[in-house]
Amino acid sequence: MAKFSTGRSGKVIDLRRWRARDAARVHARVSRTVLSQNRKSPLRARRRKLQALAVFILAVLVVGAVKGLSSLSYLPQFTINSISITGTNDVPQKLVRAYVEAKLYDGSYPLLSRDNIFLYPRDDISKSVTSYFPRIRSADISRSSLLAQAIRITIVERQPFARWCSLEEECYLMDDSGFIFAPSSTTTPGASMVFRGGLQLDGSDGTAKSPVGQTFLPGHLSDILELFKRLRQAGYAPNGVSVIDEQDFSVSFSEGFALRASLENDAGALVRNLQLALSADPILGKVDELDYIDMRFGNRVYYKFKK
Repeated sequence: MAKFSTGRSGKVIDLRRWRARDAARVHARVSRTVLSQNRKSPLRARRRKLQALAVFILAVLVVGAVKGLSSLSYLPQFTINSISITGTNDVPQKLVRAYVEAKLYDGSYPLLSRDNIFLYPRDDISKSVTSYFPRIRSADISRSSLLAQAIRITIVERQPFARWCSLEEECYLMDDSGFIFAPSSTTTPGASMVFRGGLQLDGSDGTAKSPVGQTFLPGHLSDILELFKRLRQAGYAPNGVSVIDEQDFSVSFSEGFALRASLENDAGALVRNLQLALSADPILGKVDELDYIDMRFGNRVYYKFKK
């Protein structure tokens, strides 16, 4: 069997020498990298310090500006020192003034003064006044000049248009938009018409809700008022409305009868059909005896005489 020769004439690679050489190269490379990093570290540290300093200076400037603006807003020459009220009749001026003062000076110390002539919450106060005082329809707030320290509040109060009455005959004043704003007496001028129903009087918790602050038949009052206008033009005298349900209503007349109709009916068509019905033989000449006439069913008109 042949044997392998181990003579010196064969070519040999000494791996130990190559390993040592590679290790030396790696060490040299690492040394250069570390040296380069050491050279860059001071520059990076300097940049970080400059950035931190810039952020600190900016923060100080911002805080100083905010504090300066806050102090400026509280200067006496920029503070509201007078409140005048005009236009009130049934609502006492002193109550309106006291309410506005409470909105301006609520006892807190906010960053920016609420009673500053440039920063006071004008729109918020205006809305709050009409919300707190149902009898007030609008509150316009103004100042006479740029640096004026007095504010003037011009009030427009709601005017009675009709009365809304409950089944228990508790009555309240209603304006021409249907908004109910105050209790009423039977002698209130300009409120001869009586409206009933059309409100949500039961609260979600089962308690009774006040009619004050609610609106009668939202979305339909304008149609009813148009019907009233056309009825008067035709010579009739409507004096009130009672809502029967979500779709139907009844108009009462000074002549002593009532007209039952649907909210979907056209005002002009209702008046024409009423004139035709009242001129028909079964009713002609007997309007004083008529209890109601029902026009909710198209061309079929139902009626009833008083007993």
